[in-house]
Amino acid sequence: MNEQNNAVETWELNTNTAKEYSKAEKILLPVALLIAILFNRILFNNLFLDSKHFNVGANWWGLINAAFWLCYLGLFYAYFWKRVKKDFVLWFVVACVAALGIWNFIFYDRGNVEFGAITFFVIPAVLMAHAQWTAHSFSWKSFDGAVRGMVLAWFEGWFVKPFTGLGEFFGVSASLVSNENRPVLKRAILGFVIVFFMMIFIIPLLMGADQVFGHYVSQIFWRMRFTSIVFHGIVIAIAFGLFYSFLWNIGFGENETATFDDPARIDNVISGIVLGSVIFVYALFCAVQFTYLFARAGLPAGMTFAEYAREGFAQTVIVCAINLLIFGIFLWRGPESSSPYAKFHLGLLVTLLALTGVMLVSGAVRLNLYIDAFGMTWLRLISAWFIIYLAAVIILCIVRIFKKKMPVIGICVMLLLVWYVALGYLNPDGFINWFNVVHRY
Repeated sequence: MNEQNNAVETWELNTNTAKEYSKAEKILLPVALLIAILFNRILFNNLFLDSKHFNVGANWWGLINAAFWLCYLGLFYAYFWKRVKKDFVLWFVVACVAALGIWNFIFYDRGNVEFGAITFFVIPAVLMAHAQWTAHSFSWKSFDGAVRGMVLAWFEGWFVKPFTGLGEFFGVSASLVSNENRPVLKRAILGFVIVFFMMIFIIPLLMGADQVFGHYVSQIFWRMRFTSIVFHGIVIAIAFGLFYSFLWNIGFGENETATFDDPARIDNVISGIVLGSVIFVYALFCAVQFTYLFARAGLPAGMTFAEYAREGFAQTVIVCAINLLIFGIFLWRGPESSSPYAKFHLGLLVTLLALTGVMLVSGAVRLNLYIDAFGMTWLRLISAWFIIYLAAVIILCIVRIFKKKMPVIGICVMLLLVWYVALGYLNPDGFINWFNVVHRY
């Protein structure tokens, strides 16, 4: 008998100690619901269900995509205002995303299709990084160190966080339904909301079960397509849960700043061999550039200068980008400044940057000759744009050698975003047409 009493008391204790949810967690419900409705009406319906828009083109899709994400961004900032209002990194990202969104509204009927298609994916990708920066409260001063945590958090944002907060979604929803202390009007509204979601499932089933019932219901609601309502209701319900889970993780999840034990520094001998070998190969490559490309010395038999100069600029630019990655790794995990090898290591890095600069100039010369011969195209324009960006990165890397506290990775990432936005507002198609007309291609 005592065991039964203890069991009853334990059960009562458990039921009376149900998790209490904060007001902010409850307010998040209508925010997530509104985002889910906007997702269904603006993005999902126009991109996947409205057949008249299937053949409109990438720019129309980009316009719809931008419209939804700008609405999402407004609701995100309204909810997380206290957390985001003083973080200039977040405001910088917002300004760039807003500029990309506005670009879709200005140029959607006359903008470059390739740029619009890329922007379709760039906007949500950047906003995911924006959300993870909000969640983890990374610091600008430790931007370079936060990059590793940001990469992991970015993937978690897409594949983990939309699901790990579903338990909280159901828990908060249940707490609203079961709270008897709420005023009668609020409870009545909740009751009608529940009835509405139940009816969109039940009524179509009853209409299919009895034709007479279905006839009369159709006469009463002749303009309403219940199948469509049910489908959109399901989409909204799923999106509601996923968006709530994601936003709950941003605001209330375990978002401690991701930290990793720094890997051991690269051995002096290994770094010397690797950097020395790479520099030797690049030095030979640059010697060829000075001899044949810049000085235009005699080429091997059977090879014309036009053929030689107009090939290989893409490969050269890719190698330059790889060189900058190598520079970043060996600068990050190179020897301590107190090491006797530090100055020699620094000299190797400076040499690597100098050779990379020569290679970048080589790529630019090749690209310029190619454009002079065949005119400007989208791929050539974006290649030239990327070359200019890499040149800016090389300058930043040189500055970083002397200013050790400068967050060079953060600046390069932000510069890339600005560079991309600027490319859009250049109006690539208009610039390409102007360039080709002026140069008579």
